[in-house]
Amino acid sequence: MALSWARVGSLVASGILILFAPDASGYCQTSLCQKDKSGIVCSPAQADDCGIPMRWPGGCFGYAIAERASKQLPYELLSKAMNAAATTWGAADCGNGEKPGLAIVDFGPVACDQKEYNLKSGNANIVIVHDDAWPYDGAGNTLALTTVTFDLASGSIFDADLELNGTVALTAGDADVTFDVESIVTHEVGHMLGLAHSEDKDATMYIAYQPGEISLRTLSPDDEEGVCKSYAPADVSACDPTPRRGLAGECDPLPIEEPGCACSTTQPARLRFNGLLSLGLLGCALGRRARRR
Repeated sequence: MALSWARVGSLVASGILILFAPDASGYCQTSLCQKDKSGIVCSPAQADDCGIPMRWPGGCFGYAIAERASKQLPYELLSKAMNAAATTWGAADCGNGEKPGLAIVDFGPVACDQKEYNLKSGNANIVIVHDDAWPYDGAGNTLALTTVTFDLASGSIFDADLELNGTVALTAGDADVTFDVESIVTHEVGHMLGLAHSEDKDATMYIAYQPGEISLRTLSPDDEEGVCKSYAPADVSACDPTPRRGLAGECDPLPIEEPGCACSTTQPARLRFNGLLSLGLLGCALGRRARRR
């Protein structure tokens, strides 16, 4: 079984890129195009759409938050924001009173505080805050990054890690909002579910965030259409959210002895958004954003 790393999200917080973004609205799902790259499937359809949309098999997964949390945000506040985001996506309106076939579970605190996916041991879909330094380019205009590991044959998501940029002023609550952590993680949970960026400027999955804004906490009809297409209403009460090969609270746990083999590519799959190519795409960017009406 071939595996590949792919970072799901936006390229950069370029004012030009945002200013000249198309006005057409429509969600996009991250998908597989060929064995060595990924792409998108959008609504309305685009000329370069391709592939099998990525999704969690069975419609369920569980995340875990690094117990050290953040100097700005104690564990309780970060957990509250993540739970709110998970509830928001799970409660999307799919019409006729139906909800997406989703079950998102909070596995609580874990000791591990680094992004990783283990081929032969347990895993955790980790939520981390980098307080001291953002370990990637664009520290001044990037709020978060989500990394998704998936099966190149089927599009099944195996792992999703969310990293928050704690070098900016993350805030929780409705007063004195700077960079609203609930808005940011609601956007990022969309990426963890396999959704790419939307061209709808009112959508939570739009590319840019305006400081002080809290409207991303609430899904737009476009967001709801996207998640309902990816996770059609279904009974998920019996699905198992346990990470692949079991929940591992420690980083780089001991390997599990099992028959067979697994392979991993040494380079991340390419993601294509609006004709742009990149080996790694960032999750939530600063920039101009139309206020939700």
